Amino acid sequence: MWFEAHDSLPRHPKTLKLARLLSLNQLEAVGLLWMLFDWGLIAAKKDGSLKGMEPQDIAMALGYPEKKADKLVSALVDAGYLEFNDGTYAIHDWYDYAGKLMDRREADREKMKRYRNAKSS
Repeated sequence: MWFEAHDSLPRHPKTLKLARLLSLNQLEAVGLLWMLFDWGLIAAKKDGSLKGMEPQDIAMALGYPEKKADKLVSALVDAGYLEFNDGTYAIHDWYDYAGKLMDRREADREKMKRYRNAKSS
């Protein structure tokens, strides 16, 4: 799988804030974000919703110590990478970055399915 990565991510103010809140260096913060975005491609809905996921689930998915899950998720929310609404976490602006990719993959799967069905008929 792949996702769009921007060259400004390591120096983005949100990344710097995340690093500061978690006492990480920039590379560690970028690594956490890479893990979040990679996991998001399989765990998040197109709108970024992580319905049913608790802080411990998110920490486990990112390879972060579960005992520090609340601190991690709080920092991701405070930095602006996660949102928390109506009891559900969501990856901020997920559809703008990955939802369109998810739509394209879904359309490609449907296209291949129609092709295979037409070929076998």
